[in-house]
Amino acid sequence: MGTLKSSDILGELNTKVEGNSERFEKRRIAEEYGASKPSPYTTDLRAKLRDKVQFNIGKIPRFIFDDFEKLVSESGMNKREYFYHLLREKGVDIPPYEEMDGRKL
Repeated sequence: MGTLKSSDILGELNTKVEGNSERFEKRRIAEEYGASKPSPYTTDLRAKLRDKVQFNIGKIPRFIFDDFEKLVSESGMNKREYFYHLLREKGVDIPPYEEMDGRKL
């Protein structure tokens, strides 16, 4: 039994995808192009997310806080998500909460 070389394995992989080579080549080019250039949207969003300020409302009456907590729990969101949701309803341009996770950008 002969030794298996990496060139044999790569050659074997290339023969398996020859039937769809054009599709795989287009996908490879798209992935390569996408990896080399970040989209303007994510670059702009990343810059916006890095510029942060402290936001404190201060003391508010207990009944207002309790009602806010009730709305938050009914919505299934956390307080920040719900706050963004309320701002979006008034027309503020805020991307979806999932896109605002700085760890993913």
